[in-house]
Amino acid sequence: MKWNVEKRLFLREVRLADAPLLVRWFNDHNNVRYMSPIIRGKRHTLPSMKTEIRSIDPEYEQLFIVCRRKTQKPIGHAGIDDLFRLDKRGEIFFLIGEKDEQGKGYGKEIVSLLLEQAFGKLKLHSVSASAVLENKASIAILKKAGFRKIGVRRDYNRINGKYVNEVLFDLLVTEYLKKKK
Repeated sequence: MKWNVEKRLFLREVRLADAPLLVRWFNDHNNVRYMSPIIRGKRHTLPSMKTEIRSIDPEYEQLFIVCRRKTQKPIGHAGIDDLFRLDKRGEIFFLIGEKDEQGKGYGKEIVSLLLEQAFGKLKLHSVSASAVLENKASIAILKKAGFRKIGVRRDYNRINGKYVNEVLFDLLVTEYLKKKK
């Protein structure tokens, strides 16, 4: 079954000028409530964000701003990190930071763009992803993209004072190519 995705979005590399946008998105509790503790666990400032952007190591991570194709408007952040070139693997993540752009079905397209980058340009063999069990939308998107559930980290994240499980997924290049046909 072919996985059809609209082309309403594109990815571009994160720039220093994106720092104010990322600070706003990352300091919004509702935006980051399900994200990594590296993002949700601290207060982000303009100087700290600029330092983080300057320290991006493309051998280990590829970080992008998600933009609407028609308007060039930035609407989110996505990337592939934990890149291990020797093993040809990495992990994807995504965030739609603009409130007025959430709920429009962009997650599926962002994952598609990330997979094109991972398997097409980076020539990875496998891609992983994770989602907090309560993040039903992300879990549905990953499953539709062909990711397989490979496990659960029990009580892995502490969100709003409560421990929650994190679901682990992966996708091999052979599965991706089969789904893409």
